[in-house]
Amino acid sequence: MTKCHKCGQELESGHLFSTKDGALSFADEVPSAFENARHAPGFVELTAPKIGGRTALAADICRECRRIVIDY
Repeated sequence: MTKCHKCGQELESGHLFSTKDGALSFADEVPSAFENARHAPGFVELTAPKIGGRTALAADICRECRRIVIDY
């Protein structure tokens, strides 16, 4: 099992998931609902939209540090 790089506790494996019709993305800041998210500084699409189902990525969580580690 992998250990948290911050506190050394063992990470729990699971999944990070979106709302039913959303996709997961990352950016330097969250754009407003009126902006195209793809134009946000530092935008990275982590998953594509998945119509009719939840989008998910395998993830590890440290409940002690409240951190999530993902590979995308």
